[in-house]
Amino acid sequence: MRLKFQLKIRSTNYILAWSLLAAAPAFPSKDSCFDCHLVQKGPSPIFKDDVHYQHGISCSACHGGDPEQARANAAMSDARGMKPRIMREHVPEFCGTCHSDPAFMSKFKPGRRTDQLALYRRSVHGTELGKGNLKAAQCVDCHGVHNTRAIDDPQSASHPARLADTCGRCHEEEAQLFKQSPHARVFVVTGMAGCSACHAIHGTTRASFDMLTGSDSVCLRCHEPDSAAGRSVAAMAKTIAGLTGEKQRAAARKAAHSLKLAP
Repeated sequence: MRLKFQLKIRSTNYILAWSLLAAAPAFPSKDSCFDCHLVQKGPSPIFKDDVHYQHGISCSACHGGDPEQARANAAMSDARGMKPRIMREHVPEFCGTCHSDPAFMSKFKPGRRTDQLALYRRSVHGTELGKGNLKAAQCVDCHGVHNTRAIDDPQSASHPARLADTCGRCHEEEAQLFKQSPHARVFVVTGMAGCSACHAIHGTTRASFDMLTGSDSVCLRCHEPDSAAGRSVAAMAKTIAGLTGEKQRAAARKAAHSLKLAP
């Protein structure tokens, strides 16, 4: 099941985000957003557990407005730069205004990676979104919105132990096959991130038959070609090569995620 977000944006949001986030993060002396939104239904009450909030980034950093205004109409007026919603197709660029800025991100953790947006743009998800496919996964589908957690937080949707469930919201069949495989059990013990161990994270490429064997084999990153696992992969690849069309694609999906061809 895909997460659904109704998001809208105006081009001026990018300017807004840069101007609001250019300074070192600090909470406003008064945050009137919470006067109303914490007692309303919706996502706002969970925001205080969000990693952004915990690092001093509050509502106005993304939504604009003036949190120091007591009157709601004034706080959320166009004159105060209020931009309540973000269009889905603009979310990666919007998040990237901070996450692609080394100077800004270093305020939280020196040396933190800032290439996620560049990788995403080249990924299968990013290229699909760029073509206008609004069903393509983007930041909030994987990381959440208002309840984003640090990657090492066990409650994070991107935590290694939960990654298969997160990817499985869209890739249900593959996730179920993976959970029944020996890899799933090994990855839990070793702390490896399930899906991204083979498919990468932000730079996910379109899956292909070549991922099993050959120079692009993800299996051979961990397994030697002459090992039992390497020979098993080669045997499955040989069988799959003799199939065509959807039968070949279905067999490849099953082999890659469950490590077996037969039911």
